[in-house]
Amino acid sequence: MKPALKKNIHRWRAASLLAVYVLIAIHITHWLIKGRTLAPLEFNEVLYSIHLGIITAGLIFMGMAIIGTLIFGRFFCSWACHILALQDLSAWILEKMKIKPQPIKSRAFFIVPIAAMFYLFVWPQLVRIMEGQPMPEFRILKDEQGWASFSTTDFWRNLPGPGITAFTFIMVGFVIVYLLGTRSFCRYGCPYGVLFGWMDKLTPGKIILAGNCNQCGLCTAGCNSHIQVHKEIKEFGKVVDSACLKDLDCVAVCPNDALQWGFTKPSFGQSLSKNKDHEEKYSFTLTEDIALGVMCFALTVIFRGLYDAVPFLVSITLAVVIAYLFLVAFRSLRKEYVHLGKLAVRRSNRLTSFGKTFLAFSVVLLAFVFHSAFIHYHAWYGENLYNQVVVRGNTVQLSEKDIDAKLKLDLAEYHLARAHEWGIWQPESLERELASIYIFRKDYSKASVHLESMLMQNPDDHEARLRLAKIYILKGDDKSASEELRFITEQEPANKHDLKLRSDAHLQLGHLDEKNGFFTTALEHYKSSLSDMPENSEAALALGVIYTKAGQFKEGEKYLRRCDSLMPNNPLILNNLSVIYMRTGRQDIAIMCLGRITELQPDNPSASYNLGMLLLMKGDEQKAIHYLQRTLQIDPDHVNSHIALGDVFEKNGNIEQSAYHRSKVTQPVHKN
Repeated sequence: MKPALKKNIHRWRAASLLAVYVLIAIHITHWLIKGRTLAPLEFNEVLYSIHLGIITAGLIFMGMAIIGTLIFGRFFCSWACHILALQDLSAWILEKMKIKPQPIKSRAFFIVPIAAMFYLFVWPQLVRIMEGQPMPEFRILKDEQGWASFSTTDFWRNLPGPGITAFTFIMVGFVIVYLLGTRSFCRYGCPYGVLFGWMDKLTPGKIILAGNCNQCGLCTAGCNSHIQVHKEIKEFGKVVDSACLKDLDCVAVCPNDALQWGFTKPSFGQSLSKNKDHEEKYSFTLTEDIALGVMCFALTVIFRGLYDAVPFLVSITLAVVIAYLFLVAFRSLRKEYVHLGKLAVRRSNRLTSFGKTFLAFSVVLLAFVFHSAFIHYHAWYGENLYNQVVVRGNTVQLSEKDIDAKLKLDLAEYHLARAHEWGIWQPESLERELASIYIFRKDYSKASVHLESMLMQNPDDHEARLRLAKIYILKGDDKSASEELRFITEQEPANKHDLKLRSDAHLQLGHLDEKNGFFTTALEHYKSSLSDMPENSEAALALGVIYTKAGQFKEGEKYLRRCDSLMPNNPLILNNLSVIYMRTGRQDIAIMCLGRITELQPDNPSASYNLGMLLLMKGDEQKAIHYLQRTLQIDPDHVNSHIALGDVFEKNGNIEQSAYHRSKVTQPVHKN
């Protein structure tokens, strides 16, 4: 390697890592300007491929990184990973502050990323096999299918919000580095690093011996991955440790130019651990490591998905850091000398001032962990019960006889309410589920509180706004309902779901305007509703009814027939069609429509009466009498049926029956 290039390795790598953030910024800017961009190049998008078979940009990106690793070694991790950039920046800042983080070596922490990798990539396939489910078929999706694979309008679809992102940068980039040493997230938290590490054992690209090595150890001292470089070079003539990220720091510091990157035989299973003179020194006893392992597992379960905010990798980082802090706190109660980084917690069997503060903090942290476990349990258990009784989307639909489902709903409400009452933060999903339960129970006051809270968190949640508007309608607050609905109709839909919500909002506005006598604007809203969603049968029905009422039978029939194709055998549609057919002199078709209604609704007196009268007009008196008498069986006080039957019987000379029906007309009766 040329001296000038060797001298500037650190700068070149810093520029490479900085370029990663520049590219991320350009990517986000392009999305903000254009509204659509390349899907996020995130490794976590690979999970959609594993679980659902969706081929994503993230999957292709990871495939390219793996292929590159198989050829050149783990260059991606040290030259293109935004998380490693944070860790190395943190180490550089601490170095400027005269703080050199000491690496912590733990058997338990070493297993953590392996277990995470197994859980993410292997476990889903084992579950499928055990449950007898087929493997997912790989496919590419578009926005119309609800989830775009390669280009998207929803850039943040699988990314945390700004708050969690900032917290992640602090925990992964700084806290874990100070407590556990440089690049500790790579060693103890990153499941993708496990895959790259395995690939590195197969790669011919290595740090190799290229000159005379005097075993000065400067390469080992300069390695931020804590690899015994000089020992591996002496033993194997190359660095075989799969934790080597090929950052070339060891090459840069070698005073004899004895090291360089090059191609050689893959290391496969070679390791210093097989050397009799090499003894791995751990920071904890076996018992302590077992305790750390148990705590890491429990803490990951507690924090993963807490408040619908903590991603899996962040929960792992939290688990590792908090488990370590708890172990240090426990040690401070029984050991003579205990340190947390460079700070002394206990010295000469006495707690230092910092130690007392740290112990007090540990007690508070322990209380927070138990509180988080309490909240997560109630939210998780309540959500599981809720999902068992939800039939469609967020709408609870239960029959009166479904006792088991109602008991589950009661339990779901109890647990979700506990999580809401005692939680530090109430996520949208929790508010949504409670709102759905209260809407089902017709407790609209409580439902409104949760829906309003959702809109405070996310004003663009059109579904919550639509449900709130419908509650206002039920309460008779047309003004508030109209304001919420108009807000939805004035927004440009981001996806098909939003378009459906806007269609429903137009429909509700049409109903409000029609109720208040504004038929022209009601008509426009119904048309807009149908334009947004041509399959919206309710909008087609509303248009058909309003045109029929206005006497525009041709237009009314067009929409009602369209609606009939979407909702066949709907009595309301058939009734309006029969009115049109009667008004336009098509009695035979009207009789068919009314006949279908009487079959669908045997207890519908209006359909029976209208059918009877039409049959009278056609001269079929026997069938007419049958349907008119059937009307009276449903409603004995139906005046018009008594009048019609009185006339028919009088015409046929049946004076007794005629007199009976006419006598019923003189009594106070219910009129149709």
